[in-house]
Amino acid sequence: MFHDPTIVGSWPALTARLDGDAVLTRWATTEPALAGITGVADLVAACSETSEHERSNAVLGALVRLAAVDGGCDGGALELLLHLLSGLVWTMARQLRDLSPDIVPVVVGELTCQIRRYPWQRRPRAVAANLRADTRRAVLAELRPRDRRHPERGEFLTVDGDVTRLIPADPHGGAEDVDVADLLQWAVRSGVDAADLELLIATECGRDRQQGGDSKVAAEYGISTRTLYRRRNRTIAALRIVARDYLAAVA
Repeated sequence: MFHDPTIVGSWPALTARLDGDAVLTRWATTEPALAGITGVADLVAACSETSEHERSNAVLGALVRLAAVDGGCDGGALELLLHLLSGLVWTMARQLRDLSPDIVPVVVGELTCQIRRYPWQRRPRAVAANLRADTRRAVLAELRPRDRRHPERGEFLTVDGDVTRLIPADPHGGAEDVDVADLLQWAVRSGVDAADLELLIATECGRDRQQGGDSKVAAEYGISTRTLYRRRNRTIAALRIVARDYLAAVA
């Protein structure tokens, strides 16, 4: 949860209000997934990493429906979701900290927008994974717009294992469980050049750490930046195909 009340509001005040007004019990009358959850502590336990995945997703889905503009449009549900997804915010802010000195408010603002307009009827599963992918995509679109000459520059694969831009959002879930190391090994076995994969990862690591990273990586590998972009585009195209085959195989 956010300990700083200036980010999305005070967590203790929110829990006191929701518990004091028996809001969760009221929500349960229209959201069966919340049945049996009488207080915020029960809800946090249901959404914890140690809880059953299906249970956690059902609870998050109920909260999204309550918070979305075409659902309940409930401000309390929105604030509760933002606190519950604080780990997502901090991780993304750390990964994208080079894009803005005030990256946390940017991520929180985009996550708020994604929750409000979440297509809960079409994407009822993998709620947290979908929100993470949509939020990150929106932040990158705002702070790292694509170059018309090099449109691929707004899309990257990082060493944290986020392959959401290589795998389209799946309304039936599954992408959040991808083992990236296994996916890359599958890619090599499927014919993707290991050296090209190494170059792709080196390029993206360089971009995240410093400006002009592409040129420096190209120099380190003894190739031109034009060759680097050609190999990178070829590798990303191959990975998109392999990723779909991989998900089908492990489903």
